[in-house]
Amino acid sequence: MTSRSVKDNGRQASTTKTRRVLIVDDAPTVRMYHRSILQAAGFETVEAGNGFEALELALVGKYDLMVVDVNMPQMDGFALVERLRSDEVGISWPIVMISTEAQDSDADSAYRVGANLFLIKPVEPDLLRRVADILTSPLPAAAAPLTGASFVESSSTRRIEGS
Repeated sequence: MTSRSVKDNGRQASTTKTRRVLIVDDAPTVRMYHRSILQAAGFETVEAGNGFEALELALVGKYDLMVVDVNMPQMDGFALVERLRSDEVGISWPIVMISTEAQDSDADSAYRVGANLFLIKPVEPDLLRRVADILTSPLPAAAAPLTGASFVESSSTRRIEGS
């Protein structure tokens, strides 16, 4: 959960926002596994058994993160993410795609349609908790997001200067 302090008539009042995760997988046991990990970490979870169901939930709800399986009947994870990221829908919250498919082409496809991260099943509980926490934690107001290009550039500069 994310906590913040709010000034209330001169007093400090604490408010807590529960982070919501939409778990999308056609396998009930996988949804249960992800749900148990995320709920134990303080997240509220909502579940969908396929891409169409997830699309409906995403259009009417607000989530801080989506965890999406790739291989599902009716609408697979790639089609779902592509639709959510389209200009028509415009969903911008983080999306983690998780699959048993371990090919580089699957990860490439996930990133191409708009996923923020691609993980291979089974995901270790600690990894899922940490990823969910990082992707749903607000950045400090003064912090600028570090892009991959700026990270590589700053790492290279440190390496060269440190030689």
